[in-house]
Amino acid sequence: MNRKIMVLILCAALLAACVGCAVAEAATKTYQLGTSGYTIEILESYTEGGRTDEDVKDDMVAYMYSPDTLLDFDVYQFSKEGYPEALAECAALEAAEHNATEIVTDGEINGIAAAWYRAVENYEGTDYTTLTYVLEDGGDYVEITFWLDGETAEAEAQAIIDTLALAR
Repeated sequence: MNRKIMVLILCAALLAACVGCAVAEAATKTYQLGTSGYTIEILESYTEGGRTDEDVKDDMVAYMYSPDTLLDFDVYQFSKEGYPEALAECAALEAAEHNATEIVTDGEINGIAAAWYRAVENYEGTDYTTLTYVLEDGGDYVEITFWLDGETAEAEAQAIIDTLALAR
């Protein structure tokens, strides 16, 4: 009987230690999407990676990655000038350019109008599934593209986008 109690106590202690580690590993920070009023919560370990001249010309304002996850994401911000004025029309246009599937043009995340689509993008000869969210911020559009590389990437992307908030 004492042996069983000792094993249970040891298991409880190990479980508490594991939960403590998980909480410590899950420390997050608020991240602003470009100069927009939108923020998301991401792991503290996310850092900004390099962008090429081509990325900058394509309106990429950030490339974020973390050594703690296989999920990377890009942030784009661009003027509505030359694009459809309505979010749904802009998202449909962007989705068509990327041969997208699973297109939602009239969605909402935390009370914020949003559109999103799934596409396959090629990077350095490898195809990756991406999930892109399109938001409207005054005279700009903001896009966040998650690169779904790995078994948990989609759940991680969903957890991040579920924290979308308007900071203003």
